[in-house]
Amino acid sequence: MKRFFSYALHFAMAIAMLSGFSACSEEEPTPETMSKEETLEALTNTYVKDVVSKTYTNLANETEVLFNKIAALKKKSIAGEEITQTEVNEVCDSYKRARAYWEESEAWLYGAASDFEIDPSIDTWPLELSVLAEDLNDADKLSALSNVDGTAFIDAVGKLGNANKGFHGIEFVFFRDGQPRKAANLKKDAVETAEEFKANPVTGDKELIFATAAAAYLRDRCIQLEVSWLGDKASAAHKARINECKKAYPDLFKTTVAATGTSFGENMLSAGKGEAKSTYATWRKVVEDILVSGCSGICAEVSKQKLGQAYRASVSNGTSTHEDEDGKQVADDPNYIESPYSYNSFTDFYDNIMSIQNALYGNINQPNYTDASIMAYLAKYNPEMANSLQAKLKAALDQLKKCQDSGIPFVKNPGHKQVKDAMDKVRELDDAINEASTWILKN
Repeated sequence: MKRFFSYALHFAMAIAMLSGFSACSEEEPTPETMSKEETLEALTNTYVKDVVSKTYTNLANETEVLFNKIAALKKKSIAGEEITQTEVNEVCDSYKRARAYWEESEAWLYGAASDFEIDPSIDTWPLELSVLAEDLNDADKLSALSNVDGTAFIDAVGKLGNANKGFHGIEFVFFRDGQPRKAANLKKDAVETAEEFKANPVTGDKELIFATAAAAYLRDRCIQLEVSWLGDKASAAHKARINECKKAYPDLFKTTVAATGTSFGENMLSAGKGEAKSTYATWRKVVEDILVSGCSGICAEVSKQKLGQAYRASVSNGTSTHEDEDGKQVADDPNYIESPYSYNSFTDFYDNIMSIQNALYGNINQPNYTDASIMAYLAKYNPEMANSLQAKLKAALDQLKKCQDSGIPFVKNPGHKQVKDAMDKVRELDDAINEASTWILKN
């Protein structure tokens, strides 16, 4: 009996050793050993978790900071207390940080931002300042905008119209001629000096009431973006806020993909698992959306619209046209200039192209791409195409950096040759992105 146990023990130990050796011999997949499908799945995972989700979380957090800072100024202005220049400058710094996170998210406007019309509701321009002046002289509207507790103010902001809410309404209140507003302009008895307000004078306290409501709305829509992509992984406080907004405005504060009922991130990470779980049939279709709907989409907007409209109108003396969403030719608007009060236009456009780099690199604002990224995939399977795409990405960023460093704000000279050069470089990048997408789909 004892001897039998000894043999059994040795046999069990031998099996355990063999099993352990076998387990240790199984190497984890590396970028070199992974199949194309495994690599595409891995890069999608990196894209969703390390690029999109982190960018939207940063955006949600900073717009919350921005709201709190503006709300504090409103409280002081209404009470007749002094607002310091340092406080105004801090608002402007927070605005620019939030603005950067937003512009660096525009390479994936194909998701919740467009599905729920968040993009046009927080980032439309040019402003309708004469209409805003009328609204802020309407006692009922101003009263509704004053109370940003709860959710009732959302309806009041909605009635202002897209052009006068979100980023650029806030920008108008806190920036002029590329600089932070003077604190004295936001006092209770200070009168707005913009030409559009002369028929309907507005004082500093009213401007801050408006800016606080606009910032609260901006915060909520940006939190909606975060929750829409992260789902249950979003912060508890942000999920609770969106649930509060959703109860009052269920049609406005949707957060899930209609076809699957899942978050946008989960929908993308479930590619190939069937229509009930994902709208993406394959990992290649995911990459197509990232490249074409996302990266190419923002390239076209930057080159044809953000840079293009004002440039063409300037060099053609107002006779140029572009094709609108309905396929009709409409006149280019010489005032279609993003961020004209902060002089942030070229920075906005640069950040848009950085959002493309982040989507391609699988990280946020880093000099090199990760192993699990679209650029790494191309470098492995089509290095010539990867090099071409990399060169065109760098050329677009370099040209926009020249525009930034020129000292000539876009709003001051949209017809400058450097603008045309930037349009050309961004268009060439667009072509390279579409070529890469076509190749990945076929190979």
